[in-house]
Amino acid sequence: MNESITESEDLEWRLRISRPAFQDFQRLLPRYSVRSELNRQLPKLRWWNPDEPLVIDLQWKWLEQPNGLAELLVQLDDGFVGTVRVLFCEHSPNPSVPTLWILGGMRADEAFDSPQHTIYSGRRAILRERAD
Repeated sequence: MNESITESEDLEWRLRISRPAFQDFQRLLPRYSVRSELNRQLPKLRWWNPDEPLVIDLQWKWLEQPNGLAELLVQLDDGFVGTVRVLFCEHSPNPSVPTLWILGGMRADEAFDSPQHTIYSGRRAILRERAD
């Protein structure tokens, strides 16, 4: 898929979360209450617009463009992890159903360097192969 599916401003995206993302969040946020808070924030991505810098009240940005990795920054009320970087990508096997995939998460104060880039790019590649 080479082009973004953002013809309508009122577009509601389908949101999917990968198994490695569940595992990332389990490791990163061991307290159930904090994971629940994150789970309440993630559905805001359904109203994501690649032309806007905010998704409702959450900031996001491209890490790799075009049709690559993006990150959503979620502020949590946790003493250990203050802000979580949620990595996601756009991949819609069915063009009539625009879909965003959550690939994983990490602390916002961690560097997103070459090893992390390789991991999340690999997750995106696997997702694209299996989702079609």
